[in-house]
Amino acid sequence: MRGESSIARIRTVWLLVWFMALFPALSHATEERGNPTARLLPGDSASEHWEFTARFDSGHLLFAEFLITNIGLGERNAEAAWHLVAPEGKTRRTTNGRREGNWTLSTDHLRMEIGSSLLDLHTPTYQLQVNKKSIRINLQFRPDAQAVWSEKAVPSGYALDLLAAAVPVEGTLWVKGMKTPLIVKGTVAATHSWTNEAGSSLIRRRVEFFSLQEQNPFYGVEFTTPNGTQAQWVVVKPNGSEMYDSSMVEWALDGRAQELRERGYEVPATVAVKNAQLEGKARLERILLRTDPFVDIPRPFRFAVSLALDLRPRRIWALSPYELS
Repeated sequence: MRGESSIARIRTVWLLVWFMALFPALSHATEERGNPTARLLPGDSASEHWEFTARFDSGHLLFAEFLITNIGLGERNAEAAWHLVAPEGKTRRTTNGRREGNWTLSTDHLRMEIGSSLLDLHTPTYQLQVNKKSIRINLQFRPDAQAVWSEKAVPSGYALDLLAAAVPVEGTLWVKGMKTPLIVKGTVAATHSWTNEAGSSLIRRRVEFFSLQEQNPFYGVEFTTPNGTQAQWVVVKPNGSEMYDSSMVEWALDGRAQELRERGYEVPATVAVKNAQLEGKARLERILLRTDPFVDIPRPFRFAVSLALDLRPRRIWALSPYELS
């Protein structure tokens, strides 16, 4: 398989997510895996994330996250953060944040409304919506028939389910300045992760790769702990063949990207993955977006979260051509 990116046509997106924030430990390891239902964990610093990465035939890219957290003031605060990158590179960001009691969760914990943001995880079709004066997005997609996960690939105390590697998505998007909504089609990847207790010794960095190609989709993730220990996982879903996944894979992050340099947040120039069954390499092409996740946490609990964690996290998304065999 070969993926390419260019100004005219984006063939592949790979997502670098660098967390200097250290994730919490999980005490509910027996929770049903593969179920996207909100768990409403009891820990004082528990948090749960649903993250979506989409590429559309219009050239737009979307990064969306829904979050439920006990960090900060009170419990079960909720947030939705959206980043829409236009073909010419302009980014529009919008958020919704609500304290407990000011947002709604269905009795089966599969549908949440946070202000003007909606996430509905009922099968067979998931829905993602935001409806504001400056931006409106309405998307529908069917997740993979079965979510996948790896107990060995993630640090102890952290859970991550891959709900969709690269599935068709369709809907409409509109931003201020458009006369009518744009009908869009594309592919989307979705993950669901959760943690329960704040701990400063779990994860220092998380790197993810999304091919976002409907044919032979590929997903990979690498975790690095504060002491340098690494855990990796790759998933390949060849069309017409059985899914392949493995935590026995070597990741090599080499060089340093010239486009972005900030002490403590180095971005590699290349990423290579290899084991006995597969070999691939991605070369960082250009950085799409760089954010401080705390900026996306709306008031009134942004300040409390910052004090509670005493950290300076960063997230970085980058386009890159890749080869995989």
